[in-house]
Amino acid sequence: MLGPGGAGVSTVAAAVAVGATSSRRVRQAIPDRSDAGGTLLVTLDRFRQASRVFGVYSTPGTPVAVSQQAHLLELDTLAMLGESWAILRGPVSLAGGLAADVAAIDPEELAGMPGVEQMLAWRRIRDEAVSGRWRRIVVDCSGGIDPIGFLGVPGLVAGYLERIWPRHRRLAGAAETPRLAGGAGVVDQLAADCADIAGLLVDPSVTRAHLVTPAGDHGREATHRLLAALDLMGISTCGVVVNRGRDDGRDLVPAHRGPALPVTVAHELSVEPRTVAALRRLGIEVPDGPPAPAGSAAAEVEHVSGTGLSSVYRLSWRQPLPDPDTLALGRSGDDLLVTLSGVRHRVTLPSVLRRCTVLDARWDDGTLSVRFTPDPAVWPRAGHADD
Repeated sequence: MLGPGGAGVSTVAAAVAVGATSSRRVRQAIPDRSDAGGTLLVTLDRFRQASRVFGVYSTPGTPVAVSQQAHLLELDTLAMLGESWAILRGPVSLAGGLAADVAAIDPEELAGMPGVEQMLAWRRIRDEAVSGRWRRIVVDCSGGIDPIGFLGVPGLVAGYLERIWPRHRRLAGAAETPRLAGGAGVVDQLAADCADIAGLLVDPSVTRAHLVTPAGDHGREATHRLLAALDLMGISTCGVVVNRGRDDGRDLVPAHRGPALPVTVAHELSVEPRTVAALRRLGIEVPDGPPAPAGSAAAEVEHVSGTGLSSVYRLSWRQPLPDPDTLALGRSGDDLLVTLSGVRHRVTLPSVLRRCTVLDARWDDGTLSVRFTPDPAVWPRAGHADD
């Protein structure tokens, strides 16, 4: 559950967690959940609003029952950082040299590094998701969290790792200097975790976003931008919840977005819900939606015209564009950098397009199209490389 709704997001997430659960088929990477427990509500809120809403005493890092079919897991990412760094210090210090100096850094100093705490949270959420204990996990992205930044952390950290210590250098260094093997193994595992979590986030049979937004013009504009960012990141969005709404919210979803999104209105109550029973009376039911890839995760490649070095290819996907002036494209290695509404996302290019340069781009009727032409310096001399 994410959105610009502040504390309202936390309340809606709590209501969803204790409401009726819906069963669905999930991909093989996730264990069968037919005999699993109920719903796990995960929150990173430092103010611990969820435990106050439920009226329970919560120990961060430990699931606590809030009803017969729901548990609450509050994560203290700073404490998780200290625990993880204590484990990593040994292998890193053995590498000697600069690595030994890095090992002397305190966890409090690492807390300011972009993505470190959030990545630890994602690893814990991933571990709970694959444990087979829960039918459904609701992640509450409120309490001062930037939801789009949080969703982009696995890709961000993976990019940092590859730039700071590329995989081919890790393998070569570990082979030449055995004391580097421990540190290289730690980084390899973290890189694998990043790839695993990023894959789960864009798999619509596993992860589906529900946007919670306030009513009014501010909520409408924020919703349009957040929906565009989620599509850019390839994350499937299944519905919008208008918190304390007084209308049906029909104009919250841009008409040119493509698939329609159901809108649920949570009307304002005279007394703030503070019990499980009161939360259930809100009657918020969020749909799962069809398990179809969204946005950049559903990008298609077409061979438009020409042969050999004269070939033209097109990469396209459905993409809302609430702020046309903010659209910008760039290239970094095998990735296409797309920026819109203050969000930059790396779209990994299919193999045939990695040997091409960008020819031009256009946005028309809700579809972003980028055309490519072969780069003579790296294009194969024989064959068209259309596969």
